[in-house]
Amino acid sequence: MTTVTSAWRLPDFRRIWTAGAFSSLGAEVGELAVPVLALVTLGATASELSFVRVALLAPYLLLTLWLGVVVDRLPRRPLMIAADFGRGMLLLGVCVCAVLGWLTIPVLIAASALLGSLTVLYVIADFSLLPLVVDEPRLIDANARITAAQSAIGVAGAGVGGVLVQVLTAPFALAVNAAGYLVSGVLITRVRVREAARPRAQRASAVSEAKAGLLALARHRVLRALVGEAALWNLGNEVLMLALSLLLLQDREYGPLVLGAVLMTLGVGAFVGSLLSRRLTARFGYGRSLVAALIVGNTAPLAGILAINTPGPVGLAALAGAFLLSGVGIGIANSQATSVRQLSVESAMRGRVNAGYRLVSWGALSIGALLGGVLVTALGVWPAAVVGAAIMAIASVPVAVSPVAGMRTLDDAAHA
Repeated sequence: MTTVTSAWRLPDFRRIWTAGAFSSLGAEVGELAVPVLALVTLGATASELSFVRVALLAPYLLLTLWLGVVVDRLPRRPLMIAADFGRGMLLLGVCVCAVLGWLTIPVLIAASALLGSLTVLYVIADFSLLPLVVDEPRLIDANARITAAQSAIGVAGAGVGGVLVQVLTAPFALAVNAAGYLVSGVLITRVRVREAARPRAQRASAVSEAKAGLLALARHRVLRALVGEAALWNLGNEVLMLALSLLLLQDREYGPLVLGAVLMTLGVGAFVGSLLSRRLTARFGYGRSLVAALIVGNTAPLAGILAINTPGPVGLAALAGAFLLSGVGIGIANSQATSVRQLSVESAMRGRVNAGYRLVSWGALSIGALLGGVLVTALGVWPAAVVGAAIMAIASVPVAVSPVAGMRTLDDAAHA
């Protein structure tokens, strides 16, 4: 059996976990508050709102590799603190500008670009810091607890955000978002971990270091399989979500409440799966439980989309059940795959390899969004949903045929 012990006994992990929870809850509020602020407060057009969204997401593609180099050169904890305090103060500034009537669409676009940049820095640094705080036997439990928190917040966050935007209005809801980041930053200042900047003598050019991270990712058999799975899943999921939204809202006219309820089952399932992850890993090892969880989680949406054509509430219930099962598989697999990725490369390369991983997997999102529109136009809504779900099901193949299936411990991943 694989040894998995509790990370909750470590005070520094509890601080990181709590910081992540505050940060995630604030971000969920902001996810709803920003478009409402643009549309209602500023009277933005659809194209102006799209510019705000593009500005928020562009750093994920443009800055990921270079921020990965920064994370590998400098101590990670101060970078996370700077990112949190930067995001908090930025959003407070946006709130003040909105209340005083100084906020404009160009200012909001610029703020969104800076917010996205700081978020990319935080995510990459956070990924690299956790293995320095939590030792290997506790890492799978640590990631499972983080996944559980994120899943629970994902389920409840949209509802909380809606209430806050309705009661407080969008500008003041953004202040709640800012407070979440500031509390997160304060908590991370209390984390004690030994880090040091990499000596300049050991540094190459930023381009060479970024290239080294990409090459390390491409050469590692386990990481190569995992990033292939993530890219295919993101690609198919973007197609599926676009087609499913049109299917339920326009073709079937179920309304946004039904769509939200179906998607909520995915979050509920992910929460349950994250709770099971530690036990399954201890019983079956990383490899077999990870592959099985991926197959279940990635295949279930296809079954649900095929079942939605059943007349009446039966088809809708089957779709919701399939998404619930998919969430369970995703919740199990996510915490395990994250642990494998964190310990499969040495600490000095972790930021750059993760940046390469994010670049490939996040890059598939924009391609999937474009592909979804093409498929819906060419094939129709339901066939496009089937294609998207089929791509998600195929995503399990790179991992299933890789050395992952034979892994018992994280040491196996490190030597792959």
